[in-house]
Amino acid sequence: RIRETVAVHEAGHACMSLLTGFDNVSKVTILPRSNGVGGFTAFSNSLSEEGAGLPTRERLLKELQVLLGGRVAEELAFGRAQVTVGASDDLRRAQQLASDMVTR
Repeated sequence: RIRETVAVHEAGHACMSLLTGFDNVSKVTILPRSNGVGGFTAFSNSLSEEGAGLPTRERLLKELQVLLGGRVAEELAFGRAQVTVGASDDLRRAQQLASDMVTR
């Protein structure tokens, strides 16, 4: 069940990237990067097109959608009660990005 959950979660990130036009997906894996359980989704970085690291509001909103895509995919596939804590890092990153958008 762990691999299935991780696969659904990472597919959510990849699908949201494709749906929003955020970035090209270069790799999706359910193999953990370190000692963790989860996999990851890698994107080809197109920040050079964004102006040397100065992303637009539109791009930042797309990034928020991609960050939340894994959690949404888990909820759609397994139900709200079955969303894992693996989505907590995505929520932390989304909260930080949203906060930075407002305060910087």
